[in-house]
Amino acid sequence: MKLSERMINSLLRTFFRLFFRIDRSELAKVPQAGPLLMMVNHTSNLEGPMLYAFLQPRPLHAIAKQELWEHKFMAYLMNTWKSIPVDRQNMGRSTMDACFKVLDEQHILAIAPEGTRSKDGCLQEGKGGVAFIAHKKDVPMIPVVVMGFNSFSKNIKRLKRTVITIKVGEVFEIIQKGGRIDGDTRQALADEIMLRLAMLMPNERRGHYKDHPISFTLTKTVKA
Repeated sequence: MKLSERMINSLLRTFFRLFFRIDRSELAKVPQAGPLLMMVNHTSNLEGPMLYAFLQPRPLHAIAKQELWEHKFMAYLMNTWKSIPVDRQNMGRSTMDACFKVLDEQHILAIAPEGTRSKDGCLQEGKGGVAFIAHKKDVPMIPVVVMGFNSFSKNIKRLKRTVITIKVGEVFEIIQKGGRIDGDTRQALADEIMLRLAMLMPNERRGHYKDHPISFTLTKTVKA
């Protein structure tokens, strides 16, 4: 790791410790070796940096909207963290190849299966693109829920630290191996991934999946 990267990461950890109260005990559930797709809910631009900083030395790469590279400082950070730019309207081949490379290198690939940030902190419908990556690479997945960042702007005005809750679910994998899946199956798989996140959240935060029956036919929990 380069000196500049170590300095940025140290500043990040200091920032999170100063302005937030984070119980990181759940992160111990994240496997320490092997390729892993980390499915994370998305309410803020801070989830990725926090997970990146506190999961070290485990290498983590995140998919991020390509607009972040339009600003020099953010582009520098994204490149330092080896993030993968994505066009949210069209996940192209170069993005897919970059994702596959991360997994081939036995690292963590963090994805927000909702595709865009939730303004109210509730879950949105999952996107089929994440299901394509999951099916294509056939690697273990883990659901991670982060709650609390949407209160940061209000709390900082009151000089109050924001409480961040992290919940990590069980590792799971796709049942059907190989072959091709159609659009309907991709969406059904995306929904199952989102349900794994929903199970870690209070009912009022489940949003699109609040009244969705909890049933898994395309994925199964991996026994430790």
